[in-house]
Amino acid sequence: MSDTQLRTEFNEWARAGKGESMERGHRPVGEQAIARMQVSPDSRVLDVGCGSGWATRLLADFAFNGRVTGIDISDEMVQLARDSSKSYANADYEVANAEQLRFADKEFTHAFSMESLYYYRNIPKALKEIRRVLKPSGLFVAVVDLYWENEATHQWIDTLKVPVELLSIDDYRSMFIDAGFENVRDERLIDPRPVPDDYTSGSFKTREDFVSYREAGSLMISGEAAQ
Repeated sequence: MSDTQLRTEFNEWARAGKGESMERGHRPVGEQAIARMQVSPDSRVLDVGCGSGWATRLLADFAFNGRVTGIDISDEMVQLARDSSKSYANADYEVANAEQLRFADKEFTHAFSMESLYYYRNIPKALKEIRRVLKPSGLFVAVVDLYWENEATHQWIDTLKVPVELLSIDDYRSMFIDAGFENVRDERLIDPRPVPDDYTSGSFKTREDFVSYREAGSLMISGEAAQ
């Protein structure tokens, strides 16, 4: 799968307004993950796969004396993020591939990724790049909904127009460790919103599938860049 394929697909998402729908879907869990990051006012944060920039802006609220950079493979998502972030002097965006980051070694204190890891062609390479640009003991927090233990999400594989990686919790832990992260932890984050009784369409075939997905929770993997 080429960058062009991913860019084309996510550009279509941007034009279809999926940036806003992704924020609605992911923000309750994303807020929980970001709260666990303990971003300080002077932090330097990288948001990997920033989409429409909602998480970048939330991180920028915490790092109000620092800086947050959002990157995405989709130039149209990046433009949407820039247009939506004009009031944030401490946030900027770049079109970039996570496997080839154009940043200096040890540039960031924190990194965050919401629902993007499983789209990467080479996840181990991307993790090594993220670790490279983090300061020693810098924290990387990633959240994914599509993982082996959350069986309801497996149905997405056939509906997405781009290839994805279906990995287990142990797979992700091993990849983090191999990439040079220490104190690797995993946690399931639960969206507290009730599932509508009349749920009939959306990302899942049935309401029962949606309930199963919610009960399994989103997977949060975190690790600190080795000294």
